[in-house]
Order: sequence, then C-alpha cells, then structure tokens
Amino acid sequence: MRTLALRYWLIVALATYFVGSVMPFAILGIWVCTSETLSQQAASMSDLLSANVAHWAEPTWQQALSEKLSPDLGLVLLDNANHELFRSGKYPLNRTDAGRVQIVVMEGTRELGVANLYDVSPCGGLIYGTIGIPASLLLQITVGICIALILNRYLLRPLSAMSKAARQIADGDLDFQIPRSRVREVAQVASAFSTMGTALRGSLTQQAELEQDRRFFISAIAHDLRTPLFALRGYLAGIERGLANTPEKMNHYIAVCQEKADALERLIADLFAYSRLEYLEQLPQRDLMDFKKLVENTVEDIRFQAQARGISVTVDHANSSGDVKADWSLLARALGNVLDNALHYTPDKGSIQVSWRKENHLVKFVVADSGPGIAPHDLPHVFNALYRGETSRNRETGGAGLGLTIARRILQAHGGDLVATNLPGGAEFTGSISDI
Repeated sequence: MRTLALRYWLIVALATYFVGSVMPFAILGIWVCTSETLSQQAASMSDLLSANVAHWAEPTWQQALSEKLSPDLGLVLLDNANHELFRSGKYPLNRTDAGRVQIVVMEGTRELGVANLYDVSPCGGLIYGTIGIPASLLLQITVGICIALILNRYLLRPLSAMSKAARQIADGDLDFQIPRSRVREVAQVASAFSTMGTALRGSLTQQAELEQDRRFFISAIAHDLRTPLFALRGYLAGIERGLANTPEKMNHYIAVCQEKADALERLIADLFAYSRLEYLEQLPQRDLMDFKKLVENTVEDIRFQAQARGISVTVDHANSSGDVKADWSLLARALGNVLDNALHYTPDKGSIQVSWRKENHLVKFVVADSGPGIAPHDLPHVFNALYRGETSRNRETGGAGLGLTIARRILQAHGGDLVATNLPGGAEFTGSISDI
C-alpha cells in the first residue's frame, strides 16, 4: 500500500478545505458575472437618460426603456423634487443585497433628476448572500467531515491501536492487530510494532522450547549418570558382602567397577565440555600447529581398541605439511569424538578411513566408516544434543549423546562446520576449519 508523509497529508487537507471555502463563490462568479458589469451598463444608461429628460414622464418612452433594461437590473427615476416618476425591472427588498449606482442628470448647475440603477444579479450581491454563503458553509462542513474521517482512519485509529498494543505487551499479551495506514510515519511505527510483536512471540516460543530442552537435558543427564553409578554401587556392595570369594571373581568385579568409573568420567567430561561450549566460556586459543601430527596422534589413541576388534584404520593426506592456526586441545577433542563415534558403529572386522587436505586457508578432513550408516529420519538430528538413533538407545557403552554436538561446535568456533552423509557402505563425516 502506497503511503505519503504526514506533512503532505496536512498540505492536501488544508488545500481541500481552502478550495471548499471559496468554490461556491468562484462557481457563481464564473456562472453569472461574465455579462456586462454594472458600471458599464450605468454609463450607457446615463447617456440615454440625459438625452431624454423631457420624455421621462411619457409612458411610451418608459415602456421602451423597460425593454432595454437587463433582466437583472432595476431602475427608479426621480424628478428634481425627489418624486418617483418611473419604476421598472427588479427592485431588491434589501438594498445591501444588490449593487447600486446613482445617476444624477444635470443641466449646467441645475439638477434635472436622479436615476437609481440596481443590480440584483449574483454579481450584485443577492445570490451571494442567499446561496453562495450557505453553500460555502455546507461545503466546508462536508469537507471537514471527510478530512476528519480520513484522519481518523489513517492516523487516529492506528495510533489508538498502538497505544492499546503497548498496554497489552506490558501485560504479557502479544496477540494484537494494528490497522494499516497510508500515513508514512504511522505506517513505519505500525510496522515496527508488528515486527516487535512477531519477534517477542518468537522469543517466547523459543524460550518455551529451550525450557523443554533443559528439562529433557536434565532428565537425560540424570539417567545417564544413574545407570553406571547404580552398577558401580552394586558391584561394590557385592565385594563388601564377600560375593567375590575367588580371585577370578574379585578381578571381574574390580574390572567392572573400573569400567563403570571410566564411563562416569567420560560422561562428566562430555557434560563439562558441552556446558563450556554452550555458554561460550571456552574460545579457541589459536596457535600455529601441525594438523598432520594432530590426526596421527588422535588416530593412535583409538588404534588399540580398533585392533582388538579387527577394525582397520587408515590415514590418507594430500599435503605433506598441515600447518594451521588453531586450538590443539579443542581440535583433538573434536576429531577424537568423531573417531569414537565411527569406532562405536563400525562392526568387527570393519574399516575406518581418515583423509584430510588443506586448500588455501581451509583444512578439511573426512572420517568414513563401514558401519550401518545413519537412518534417514535420524540424519537431520545427528548433531542435536542428547539425540541418539533408534538402534542405539541403550547407553551401556557410556556417553551422553554429546560427542558429535561438541565436535560440531568446536569446528564452528574455528570458522568451519561438521556435516554427516550416508555412503553405500557406511557413514561419512566431513569437517572443516578456517585458518584465518
């Protein structure tokens, strides 16, 4: 909808009101004042009367004079004694409602008579007083009402709606509607109000979603911590009651306790890392480092577990040097989490392939496994905190479902990203970091 600035609306309103005030008089003037003016008619009438003073009292001459008068003229002839000799044409009831010219006929210094010539046409004042002024007042009232209705629709109603909306917002009610306006300033403020309302509604919705996520996060953490803790307490209680009555049982109980303690440690470490990244308490400390060495060290950390299950881990790099400015410890955690995820889902006797390359100021790495891949309905959520696919709901292996979430946020903090795709024979995770 096209809008105009408020000052232009005021100019249009004032111009309309002014035109409404003078229009009746202008129309009447154009309509009736195009004929000969009263002064012009009086001049010709003066010559005629002066030349025929002796015939003023003759009926025949008076009849001829009457025929010569304009329809809007009235004539009254008086002799030198101020006695009326002749009256013709229109004569106004109120002399102020007509134009008037007095013609005095002289002979030398002697007055012979007087002729009063009246103009009762609109130019003479009669119609102006009886029609022009009332019509002007009526038109002014009509124009004023129209201007008031327009201002009420495009100015007062939106301002009133914005005032009401402000009170609603203060009361926490964001369901408001502001009428559209053709006044540019009002339309801009109304648009700002609507945008603010939309943003506040979105903020409240997001806040509700975050509160729901927070409750889920707390319940998931409680479950993940409780599972290994209960198992640990159970085995310790068994040792206390003497159930481990042989060296073999004692070694088994101790090994399980150690496993559950390691699981608890991993959970706590993941939760601590996630919370620090979530609240931006840890920012990358960029130092010059060798990305090739970081990959080799991280792969070596999982190689023993991979060999125990017959999983081959190969590394392929396209660059002989991978110097990059990054945070070694954060990148080691990110790559380690991706490799742990690949190791977890790769079956025995499977394979994991790690490759990386550096292009200008961007380092990219790919971790591909020969596992079952990611279910299509799980793929959009694989980086969501605490999310796990349907095939891995149990958490006996430890972890809080935060590994990939932490890895992605670390890479994003380095100006890169982490994406997941499916291959014909497994899943592939592609990560990147920026060296700028």
